[in-house]
Amino acid sequence: MTVYAWDERHVTAAIADAGFANARVTVWPEAFFRPPLTDGARLSAMTDGFEGQVWRGGLLAATRWWPTAPQSRDWITFLRASGVDLNQTAPTPPLPVASDILPTSWTVNSAPVTDLWGVVQNERVAAVAAAVIAAPFLYFLAEAAVFTVATMRAEAALAGMNASSQAIRADRAGALSNLDNIESYLSLEHFPPQFELFSATANLLRDSKVTLSEWNYDSGQLEIALQADRPLEASSFIQMFEQDGHFSEVGGTMGNQERELRLKMRVDSLEWPTS
Repeated sequence: MTVYAWDERHVTAAIADAGFANARVTVWPEAFFRPPLTDGARLSAMTDGFEGQVWRGGLLAATRWWPTAPQSRDWITFLRASGVDLNQTAPTPPLPVASDILPTSWTVNSAPVTDLWGVVQNERVAAVAAAVIAAPFLYFLAEAAVFTVATMRAEAALAGMNASSQAIRADRAGALSNLDNIESYLSLEHFPPQFELFSATANLLRDSKVTLSEWNYDSGQLEIALQADRPLEASSFIQMFEQDGHFSEVGGTMGNQERELRLKMRVDSLEWPTS
């Protein structure tokens, strides 16, 4: 479930500045007016900032907003929290996707017919209402009475939805607060987490048809052992790891009739942005 939250005072002021009555306006997230995906993750350029999105089966499964384009660490943390398989996804943020704003929300097609509040705000329905006003006075009174009852029911339903989602909004705010604390803790680390290093190593060896038999990591020094059913060329693997941004000073030794290769390398420190 994806939950959006906003500053009520800021939104109310914006509605008043636009000349609308707050009680007759429904607030929609901007993501609902950007073209949807079927499956995958993307970084959308929004009117104000950037939004990471994870789609599954045409549903917006998870989102995260940043005021500026996220760093690789922030993007990986978002994907991991959203349950995305990092082995199937590039660890660096994709280029932001700038898309046109749709004339209507992509959620409207799946909205129930009983969503009377959305119907009230439809321009075609407003035109019909204007025609009804021009009808005989008694007919207008009858239609006004029916409309009033429907509006009261819709407002009661909206009030119930807001009350029922209050706990969800509070949980989401708490989760974001915890995420900020976790990211602050991670910023104290001088080296990438082992999970990130193992993922980078697996990506490098994916097409090499070798087995990773040993993994030893200690304070920025990594030693691994590779085995295969054929002689291995140390130079190609050394060059492969040297070209990756996580590793440097790579060296290797052969063993077991050149079918085993032991690589030692230094893990490069993280470069955190300065404020």
